Amino acid sequence: MSGVIYKIEESVIMAVKDTVKLVEKIKGQVFKVAEEKEDNNLPQTPKRKRRRLRKTRKRRRRREKVKQGWNPDSLVAKVFKARYFPRTSFVEASLGYNPSYVWRSIMAAKHVVIQGSRIQIGSGQHILIGKDPWLPDMDNGFITTNLNEDIATTPVSSLMMSDQRSWDYDIVADIFDTRDKDLILQIPFSNHRNSDAWYWLADPRGSYSVRSCYKMQSNMTDISPSCIWRRMWRLEVPGKVKNLIWRAAMNVLPTVDNLIRRRVEWQTARKQNLFIYDDPSMLIQGFVCWEKPQLGWFKCNVDAATFTSQGKISYGGVIRNSDGDFIATKCDCNFGNFAARDTEALGVREVLSWIKSLQLSCIVVEMDCLQVFKALTHNFSSPNGFGLIIEECRALAHSLGEVQFSFVRRSANTAAHNVARVGGFLSGPRVWSHVPPPWLINALYVDISV
Repeated sequence: MSGVIYKIEESVIMAVKDTVKLVEKIKGQVFKVAEEKEDNNLPQTPKRKRRRLRKTRKRRRRREKVKQGWNPDSLVAKVFKARYFPRTSFVEASLGYNPSYVWRSIMAAKHVVIQGSRIQIGSGQHILIGKDPWLPDMDNGFITTNLNEDIATTPVSSLMMSDQRSWDYDIVADIFDTRDKDLILQIPFSNHRNSDAWYWLADPRGSYSVRSCYKMQSNMTDISPSCIWRRMWRLEVPGKVKNLIWRAAMNVLPTVDNLIRRRVEWQTARKQNLFIYDDPSMLIQGFVCWEKPQLGWFKCNVDAATFTSQGKISYGGVIRNSDGDFIATKCDCNFGNFAARDTEALGVREVLSWIKSLQLSCIVVEMDCLQVFKALTHNFSSPNGFGLIIEECRALAHSLGEVQFSFVRRSANTAAHNVARVGGFLSGPRVWSHVPPPWLINALYVDISV
């Protein structure tokens, strides 16, 4: 069974894609209707319509006012700080004496700002452990561990290693509970950025927008599942579409995983034309092979792995020349429970530092993470941790000279994937030059022989 490659029929794939598009289209309708009260089903009088319109406009104005409190670098924010909280932060600011109408509006939306804003740790010298929202958690950005006042008012920098920009794992594990420890280990560091900066957690780019604020508040609305299903069945769409949405949501579509779990006979599945390709030599759709770089260039494949149970990540890089010959490989691991894209970006940063130490130029850095690739090749800028890592990667690439970034599917990045996985079981960095380790030879051979 393990030697057979399966593929879902194309019509099923297209049906699922159409279903996803339809779900996105009606998602706004479902949440919009679900947020209404039950008495909204009554005939809408002009008075009720005007009342609903006033509430909608009030919520929209409140989300707009969040912008004034969110951007601390704007002129308006600086004026408000000098007038209402000159000696504290916006988190500790109060309504004050004789406030203006604008400041009242901002304070009315203050809880939204605190709910979606977080502080990206730079040096950590101006962020207090128990007083500021610096944890990357949408529900609560503050420390929940019961701390005494001395520790709560201590700067976050005291939790870092003294000789390097990383968390002191032993101190973090001793002081905080499991929830706080896991969140702290998710925060990446920048080796060059020393200032602490605010960012908007509800947006991947870290920048506030009214749309992201609306989505954040919509996702936090308490809507019962029965209400959502009731509204969904009332939608004016064909019955077969609603049935397909229900089957996809309940995970009862005849996918490979579901058929294996239900022990469906493979011969029966083949007769129904659900799978094709019994010969392992037949490549599945989307399978790509590793390609050699152009003459005179090197190619470094990079990948990263996460070991959540052990609280650490690892990365690996494999360098080959234009003939496909092995040059060197390196793997290492660090403590942390970073997000997937942060882990991949950290792996690229560490591999670029390694390439710089080897004094190599004219090199292609190839990865299988599309998010990191787009961030490196497009005009991506963000104040959050991911943006700081991307900024460092660009700086390292610029210092190397001729560097190109390339995206490839996982099937062409197997060698780097194996190196990254092995790095998670080692206690420190390992480097192999000219002669590959025995466990990597098979992956290298497959790359140049396919």
